[in-house]
Amino acid sequence: MQLTLDIPEKFFLHQSPSELIRLLKLNTAIDLYQRGKFSALAAAEFVGDLDRYEFLYECRQRGVEPQTYDGIEELQAEIDMLSKDLK
Repeated sequence: MQLTLDIPEKFFLHQSPSELIRLLKLNTAIDLYQRGKFSALAAAEFVGDLDRYEFLYECRQRGVEPQTYDGIEELQAEIDMLSKDLK
């Protein structure tokens, strides 16, 4: 799926379009991760050029703590979701 955004030219004075796109994707991924909508692996995949550990490093740089699980059911649900992606 492709998403198109109209961004005024003045926002490209200090960065290239590709740098801004990466920043928007990274910030979106961090926000969704922080709210529990993405796992670290899914967030890294969303950004596209990071592995899980690099993504967690970016989170730490922004003061976002790693997710923890409230119980075994929540952990198992994420394992099941990730297993489906591997098939």
